[in-house]
Amino acid sequence: MSLLGPIFSLSVRRVDRWLRRSSADPATAQRRVLRTLLRRAKNTRFGREHGFAKLAGPGDFAKAVPITDYDAQRAWIARAAHREAGVAWPGRVPFLARTAGTTGQPKQIPVTHDMIESNRRAGLAVFAHYERLRPGGVRRLLRGKLLFLGGSTGLSKTPGGAVGGDLSAIATRSVCWPLSRRFEPGVEISLIEDWTEKVERIAQRVAGRDIRFAAGLPGWTRILFDRILALRQLPAAGGLTTAWPAFGLFVHSGMDVRPHRNAIRRCFGPEHPLDFLEAYLTTEGFLAVQSTDEVGGLELLLDNGIFYEFLPLDADGPRLTVDEVEAGVPYRLVLSTNAGLWAYELGDVVRFLSTAPPRIAVVGRTAHAIDAAGRTFFDEDVASAVAAAAEKVACVVTAFTTAPTANGRGVQFVVESDDARFDTSAFTAALARDLGKSGKKPSVRAEFVPAGTFHAWMQQRGTLGGQHKVPLCASDRRHVDEVLALAPPAPDVV
Repeated sequence: MSLLGPIFSLSVRRVDRWLRRSSADPATAQRRVLRTLLRRAKNTRFGREHGFAKLAGPGDFAKAVPITDYDAQRAWIARAAHREAGVAWPGRVPFLARTAGTTGQPKQIPVTHDMIESNRRAGLAVFAHYERLRPGGVRRLLRGKLLFLGGSTGLSKTPGGAVGGDLSAIATRSVCWPLSRRFEPGVEISLIEDWTEKVERIAQRVAGRDIRFAAGLPGWTRILFDRILALRQLPAAGGLTTAWPAFGLFVHSGMDVRPHRNAIRRCFGPEHPLDFLEAYLTTEGFLAVQSTDEVGGLELLLDNGIFYEFLPLDADGPRLTVDEVEAGVPYRLVLSTNAGLWAYELGDVVRFLSTAPPRIAVVGRTAHAIDAAGRTFFDEDVASAVAAAAEKVACVVTAFTTAPTANGRGVQFVVESDDARFDTSAFTAALARDLGKSGKKPSVRAEFVPAGTFHAWMQQRGTLGGQHKVPLCASDRRHVDEVLALAPPAPDVV
């Protein structure tokens, strides 16, 4: 009998106790994190310049360290990238994670060994939350293989001597026992840079294996599932139940799963027990894991090397800590991390579903929002509308994006579906109803493009696969116009 399941389950139970302790007293957990960060970094160049040795708590920290973004920290990051020791975190930065550049140009984010350990612990937190939902579930998963669909860049030396690549490539390099015994598709295939080749190699490797768990972006995971079904010559509806009868858990991150949920669910039989669990993983840190109780939402990881601050959408608002926020209010998220980012505005907007313990929903990006009919619409709003419309007309949406209408007074959707025929007028009307449920009713224009259009667009942009995402929401029409140029559609307007 393999000892892997019992040993891994023991680690998961330890992490579950750690989660429960920190969530029982969020303020204390976060003050402890900040004290540790300040103590560890007080003798770095950044720490000396900002007087870390004299800072006693969140109030002192807010006065001493201003809110910054990537551009403001670029000079510090550049010094760390050139292997200068003790810039903003002790020692030399071993890795630089390249972001997918969802808000502009790609960035290089420092990744330290401390951050890697925090991410490892956060990964175990995913299994701890799943174990709460399905007691004994972790052991059942570990009787088979665990599939991780990560980015599509290998690792290479940067000009400064650090090792660069996307975060999933760095994580792959760090996979160790016991997870390495169950890790698919293996290190060699995981580091293939060509996305089309990578999907084909993964599909060929895992199509006949006992896969019980998968993690990845929903859209790309669905493409891999479709290829596996084709290789096994199984039906698109329900075929994966034949290929992977014991598959039980899909962990998703990076985008709202609701528009993709039915497409992934349809790959398995209607009676197949399948759970979805969300992880809030960014290049800058692993921040939260979906709660499995009646409150729902993403439970913040409060004692894992990241100190959180929250800013009202109004730029002039105060800096709040986790014990000062209110449920139902959207906030801009600010991080200080054990990789040397300090008071770093991530660019995400979150909303608290509960404050004890702190559970959030990711609303969208500050740079990706649509102003129409006196309201700001984020990713969360348009994803909810698409999911509701797809449910209404019983179609499966494979990709979509949104932008302001040409006159700036409404929201334009560009939608792709595998379904050849469905009521596009009813779909558009359902979009309008969902967006107008708050009382603010923008005009809605929906245009429908053939299957494969978004894939061709991403390929044209050089952003196919991996951590790259189809942006759900944009404040300008650039993405919408580029997609429509590939496949001029017939619009529906409400």
